[in-house]
Amino acid sequence: MKIGVSLTVLFSAVLSYAQDNPVFQDANALVRETQRVISVKPGQKIDTAYFRTLFLPTAHFSVVGQENGEYLQETMSLDEFLLTLTDDYYTMGYHEEGMGEIVEEYNGMAQVIQSFEGQDSEGETGKGVGSYQLVYSEGRWWIANMVWTMSADDGKDIPAKYVKN
Repeated sequence: MKIGVSLTVLFSAVLSYAQDNPVFQDANALVRETQRVISVKPGQKIDTAYFRTLFLPTAHFSVVGQENGEYLQETMSLDEFLLTLTDDYYTMGYHEEGMGEIVEEYNGMAQVIQSFEGQDSEGETGKGVGSYQLVYSEGRWWIANMVWTMSADDGKDIPAKYVKN
């Protein structure tokens, strides 16, 4: 019984914090927060516990791409995605930021389509587009799902409407 009570208290504390934190009150700010959290200097670790609070527990992460002219996708659960964030690829340093976005919101749901650029510890850069589906529940925004794809030609193929606001 103590565990149940402790989890209830913890959940209530998280919701209270989220309602007071402005990042959880703006769908686009919440999307940008994901990039802030995964951007780390060499030797730093991503705060996966905090990152988890940005998403519904049932969130899915899908990456879409082409191989030999065929579209393929890989989908992960929140737990599987968090595990990828502990990989050396990130602990060696990584930075990601948005280049532009379109935000559509209606009746407790939102869609943010955002172009982004990432740079790893070896200076390799990549550009792509991410699609975030969000829901407003319990006094805050939650990311329900995230889908992204990388540009094949350094962002030149990304539609201009996603690059500039």
